[in-house]
Amino acid sequence: MLTGRRIVVTGASSGIGRALAQAYADHGALVWGVGRGDVALSETAEGRPTIQSVKADLASAPGRDAVVASVERSGGVVDVVVHAAGLLGSVGTLLSDYPEAEWRSVFEVNVTAVHLLHQRLATHLELGLAPTVIAVASTVGRTPRAGWGMYGVSKYALEAWVAMLAAEWPLGRVFSVNPGGTRTAMRAEAMPDEDPATVPPPESITPLFLRLAHPATPEPSGSVLEAREWVGRDPWEGMALP
Repeated sequence: MLTGRRIVVTGASSGIGRALAQAYADHGALVWGVGRGDVALSETAEGRPTIQSVKADLASAPGRDAVVASVERSGGVVDVVVHAAGLLGSVGTLLSDYPEAEWRSVFEVNVTAVHLLHQRLATHLELGLAPTVIAVASTVGRTPRAGWGMYGVSKYALEAWVAMLAAEWPLGRVFSVNPGGTRTAMRAEAMPDEDPATVPPPESITPLFLRLAHPATPEPSGSVLEAREWVGRDPWEGMALP
């Protein structure tokens, strides 16, 4: 259903980013899987020749350059960018005690890098068909939860970035998707006492992300969505498909 779509997925080394990169490839897309670890990226791409691994630290200009260079080597056209990379920072530390260095580094990865990478890829997206940007949000970026520090603040800021981009970018579509609690290493770090069996694996939340990457998705730009509402559903439900 996504044959011919060209999709950049950040945070593809593990967790939600890995599940999305693999799901897109399994549905026919050419995927640039972006992450910081060679071995982890190789594991993501294993057995899926349509995933191109791009080792990059997106908080740095050279890292963003590496993504753009890989896109340009493959024709310079992108249809979809999924911003799944994220940094957790301290959980359980009140804002009054939050370390400055962590504050800056979490915001840099979760918001600034997203914005700067979009600036670099916007012209490539506008060459694509139904250009789409999907930001991976968080429950704590919609409902405040004490102790989640800059992670929560940055996810609120990411929601604002999505809303502003949707208002300013008539040539493309922009979505914010909250995956909800998901069985990832980041979730385990944030909530070490939680039984991982009580939350769904990343693979189960991919249907909505697949749907939004399709050029015929009916969801309007600027939509704020919940991936959990699509667990177990057909991604193409209700679509006007050829």
